[in-house]
Amino acid sequence: MNQQLLVGAVVGLIVGAGVGYYFGYDTGWEGSVKAAKEQAVLEAQGAVNPFEDVSTNPLENVKTNPYENVKTNPFE
Repeated sequence: MNQQLLVGAVVGLIVGAGVGYYFGYDTGWEGSVKAAKEQAVLEAQGAVNPFEDVSTNPLENVKTNPYENVKTNPFE
């Protein structure tokens, strides 16, 4: 009777491991797919606007007052 109990326990463990693997594999796979989708969304958001770092003001680094450093009175 001990041998029948041992064989039943081993068969139960093997069947339980098989069922757990079958249902657990899909869960792990779905988690990996979800993480990959989130990563793809983050990468796509960065590539949406290729002109994001372009200066919108073309005169940003240009001197606006050309007479600022000019000597206007020769007698000073």
